[in-house]
Amino acid sequence: MATLPRVINPLAPLGERGGVQLVLVSVEAWPDEVVVRMRGLPNGVTTQLDADFGNALEAWHRAGAEGTPPQQPAEWVFPLDVELTDDVGTAYARRSSARGGSGTMFRADYVFTPGPPEAAASLKVRVGGADGVETRVKLAGSA
Repeated sequence: MATLPRVINPLAPLGERGGVQLVLVSVEAWPDEVVVRMRGLPNGVTTQLDADFGNALEAWHRAGAEGTPPQQPAEWVFPLDVELTDDVGTAYARRSSARGGSGTMFRADYVFTPGPPEAAASLKVRVGGADGVETRVKLAGSA
């Protein structure tokens, strides 16, 4: 059987962006990659942003869908400056990210490679660069 990932669900607050409280939902430590999942907590702001985007997208379609489509709120709510480190100095590179989209407007996934080495006891997720917020998660099964 293939190796299953270690999944940590810290539900840790990561600050607010544009009136949306961001939360680190989970960190999946696969043998070949690490997936970091975030969510914006639903509130009046997310409801309004979602409605405004839907209206703007509908208007863009009615106008012939020419030019650039309206920007999804997730494009500016969820940052691109997300970093991953561990306690043994592994160099992680962000391979991809997915922010927003139909039905997932206030969700974001970030994929880093490689997977954490067996010697790693914890991972640190940092959002927002040098002045940002960081959360450390203990890898399940580590000492």
